[in-house]
Amino acid sequence: MGAGQEKDFDEKAFVKGAYQALIDRGVITEDMLMPSTVTDEMLDAFEQEYDVKLPSLLRVYLQTYSHKIDELWAPVPSDDFYAQDEDTMRQIREMSIEEINELSEDELPYVELNLCNLLPIPQEDPLRVFREAVEGFREIVYCLDEEDGLSENDVKQFVPFADWEGAGPLCIDTSIREDEIRYEEGDTWQVCWFDHEEFHWKEKGVEYINDEGIVVGVRMLADFKCFLRLYFYGIYDKNYEMQLEEDGEVMPDKSEWCSVR
Repeated sequence: MGAGQEKDFDEKAFVKGAYQALIDRGVITEDMLMPSTVTDEMLDAFEQEYDVKLPSLLRVYLQTYSHKIDELWAPVPSDDFYAQDEDTMRQIREMSIEEINELSEDELPYVELNLCNLLPIPQEDPLRVFREAVEGFREIVYCLDEEDGLSENDVKQFVPFADWEGAGPLCIDTSIREDEIRYEEGDTWQVCWFDHEEFHWKEKGVEYINDEGIVVGVRMLADFKCFLRLYFYGIYDKNYEMQLEEDGEVMPDKSEWCSVR
């Protein structure tokens, strides 16, 4: 079932719950959040200006809270994250935290703390940083190897919303409809990543362009919901703590998992 086909999924409640989970986990404090000033009209204008259709969950996210959250750390699957592992993606996308916590060690992925730099959502001119990110990403084609033969039109479907490990933009591929997403089919995933140090996207080992000549990047997550479940809800927190305990390491101070601009 695609993301757009999920029954009884309350996107507003899910996003508010994601922020509440950050608070409950001790990662942020409530005073870091302010009411968002993003309106439907702003988002409609953004979509028209950049010729994209934002996923509805991303629209809700932008309209829920303003924040200056920058660095955000969370336990994420280390080996499977790049491997498009079907079982791991099913856990991330479909299973409740309670169900994940009941899985055996053999069923769980090995997780490590990973950094993601969120784009801030200020109260004044709230979409400015997102506009700059889109325009910056589209300009990247002028830095690429001429052999790739790309133009801005070839990458206009991508909307950055974060920076993965400080190494490059994490984007939504808006050319993939929400009802097309399947956790078991990596080429239907919306969230992808581009290393900002790679300048030849057709090179073996990089291969950000598929056999049809379409830019796809590295497919990382099925959708934006998966990102929020990993980084906001912390679905693998208990798994990470069990790993630390097994290795005799100190439990983390989760207040250090976040910084603000």
